[in-house]
Amino acid sequence: MAVYRSFLVLAFAGCVLSEFGAPFEPCDKDDIKCLSAATESFLEKTCHGLPDYDIKAIDPLIIPELKYEVDPDMGLYFEFKNLNVTGLKNQQISDFRMDTDKKSVVLKTKATFNIVGDVKISLTKHNKVFNGVYSAAYTALGNSKYGYSLVQKGDLEYFEVGPETNSCEILGEPDIKLDSNLQNVIDQDADARALKPSFETKKVTLRKNTLCRVVETAYITVIHNIRASAKIYPCRAFFNKMCK
Repeated sequence: MAVYRSFLVLAFAGCVLSEFGAPFEPCDKDDIKCLSAATESFLEKTCHGLPDYDIKAIDPLIIPELKYEVDPDMGLYFEFKNLNVTGLKNQQISDFRMDTDKKSVVLKTKATFNIVGDVKISLTKHNKVFNGVYSAAYTALGNSKYGYSLVQKGDLEYFEVGPETNSCEILGEPDIKLDSNLQNVIDQDADARALKPSFETKKVTLRKNTLCRVVETAYITVIHNIRASAKIYPCRAFFNKMCK
């Protein structure tokens, strides 16, 4: 118990703790304003991660590797390395629906992302590869659906969060840049230039789909942290009138 209290003091120094030591107050499950404030508080206090409690850093969040087939017809394939993602600590809940009968949750949050990392762009039909740096700034809605159960531990109930399904929606037009050397090489390549008209006709969709894959990958860590926090704090730390 002394170790647990020490953890709370160190991790959340300077913030007001709830009855169970959580850096947020419990909410009614339909109170979006309260849930958003609680989420913001938790993300701000834990954004750099708490390794001893399996809460991972989310801002910045590093995606070591991400492969994505951008367009099979064009043979366009991206492979990202060491993708640095920022913005998740400032996400806000835009929708939250909890079905207590089916024990399921739909969570939608909004965040403004900035990403930068190494990219290998392959034209698979031409056996060509272009390497450089890719960066983007954009706003997205991250959507997660997951089930849960309640388990008794002593006198209290705790959530067990099940596997999630993540999806994404990009809002507005993303700002995407390739470093100047990479852009020049692509501009001067005959095969890349030949694909440009086809790319331009569906550029917006292809870019948004690529960036959504980044968001969906990032949200694996976000939901992981929700799952980890549910092991630290009992159900009553999160919600009013739901559990013991």
